[in-house]
Amino acid sequence: MKTAVKVFMIIACVGMGFSLIPLCWTIPMTVHYFNATKNHRPIGVGFKVCSLLFVSLIAGILMLCDHEN
Repeated sequence: MKTAVKVFMIIACVGMGFSLIPLCWTIPMTVHYFNATKNHRPIGVGFKVCSLLFVSLIAGILMLCDHEN
């Protein structure tokens, strides 16, 4: 499931690449998720909800469904 979340977050970053303002929060949130999963750190519910709202709807839903924290 983590791989699917990573794919959808990258797709969202590429999709928002045409407008510069959304990239100010999509790229840092994607990098934070990649680092947190690589270092096996838990991801908070607030981050998951913000990812759902501001990055990718599908990735946020998958993160909320993932219970491997």
